[in-house]
Amino acid sequence: MLEHRPGALFLCLIALVACLAASSTAGAQVAAGELTGIIQDSNGGAVPGATVTVTNLATNQQRVVTSTADGVYTAASLPPGDYRIDIELAGFKPIRREGLRISTGEKARLDFTLAVGDLREQITVVGDTPVVRTETASLGTVVEHEHVVQLPLNGRLFISLASLAPGVALPPNSPLPRINGGRPRTNEYLFDGISVLQPEPGQVAFFPVIDAIQEFKIESNSPPAEFGRFNGGVINLTTKSGSNTFHGDGFEFLRNEALNARNYFAPSPAPKPEFRRNQFGGVAGGPVWRDRTFFFADYQAQRQRIGRTVISTVPTLLQRQGIFTEPISGQVPQIFDPATTVSNGSGFMRTPFTGGVIPADRIDPIALALLQRYPLPTGVGSANNFRRTAPERVDQDQWSARIDHRLGARDQVFARLASFQEAFLPVTPLPDGSGTTSGTLGPQDTATW
Repeated sequence: MLEHRPGALFLCLIALVACLAASSTAGAQVAAGELTGIIQDSNGGAVPGATVTVTNLATNQQRVVTSTADGVYTAASLPPGDYRIDIELAGFKPIRREGLRISTGEKARLDFTLAVGDLREQITVVGDTPVVRTETASLGTVVEHEHVVQLPLNGRLFISLASLAPGVALPPNSPLPRINGGRPRTNEYLFDGISVLQPEPGQVAFFPVIDAIQEFKIESNSPPAEFGRFNGGVINLTTKSGSNTFHGDGFEFLRNEALNARNYFAPSPAPKPEFRRNQFGGVAGGPVWRDRTFFFADYQAQRQRIGRTVISTVPTLLQRQGIFTEPISGQVPQIFDPATTVSNGSGFMRTPFTGGVIPADRIDPIALALLQRYPLPTGVGSANNFRRTAPERVDQDQWSARIDHRLGARDQVFARLASFQEAFLPVTPLPDGSGTTSGTLGPQDTATW
């Protein structure tokens, strides 16, 4: 069980915001994109001093940069989304480029040619960024929000969609993918630029609600130098942030045994095993202070009851009467009378009970009382003779909240707080909650911040 005090969480949140405010824009490049290019005149010469304004269409936030003496401009740390570019310089016609999409971890290049003219004239170009990437040699695949929420996902975990990328496979009995043949636990997992991988035992701390995912990218080959701590690849995820308009969504996903096909090995009239899973929740986002401060929050709950069958061993009907004539592992055991213990000089000897039967007056009352706590066998044989089916309970509650704030034309900060709580009650071998099992008996509660 992992817990943190609320006071400590608040101090950590304040420290995080302070660190983000003091950091440079280059540090956020891992969880964002970058736009660069060269501005030239009609003769192919570099155009220095041109003002380049990159506007996020969802939040109306602008990034203003100026081309260098070589005509190069660079707008770094751009959150994933749709953008518009405006380029202006006295003596040239302004250029506006619309329909620009920036993805997580992408370094896009767009070159412009300015034509001599009046500022009152404007050239508008509509089109996506070039498919050919010339600024980096890394290979990766971006899975956008539409794919995340529309493709079927058992359990609503986004990580299954990593197999859409070339060179990625989902090995059996592992929730994490294998990238380029590397072990699943050796990949790096970045959520909003922050690592959520626990190297030991190689687990991801938590998975966001899929409705709160903007997109994620699988860096599968030759990732940039800002990535590290991995052997196979990098899962680089960006969560959604609020915008200038209010948006919300609610959902409910249901699975029930009444909708399932009958198992071939469980024919009628036996009832279908119980399988009931409800996943419900919602997301909401919008402006707190238009064009400057935005919020986004999500919540998801799961209520799951699945019938599990557990097989164990209990005393047989004869053994409960003190009669041990049934074979165990192919041999009938010998039960010795402790009252007949005598020394033979080198050790001790005992005489077996006649016919393997313990007289009723010789059975200890405490042993009889303990024997009553064991249920009667449901099958034949002296081993694996008790079968119990009961609902395994898994209840989960997960939420997160994110605040984005623009400090100025060049600086912005965000803070995100997430919580995950799970109550797991496994099916025990015996009805009273006891028995021998390879797992942990009893309720298991987990809380993660």
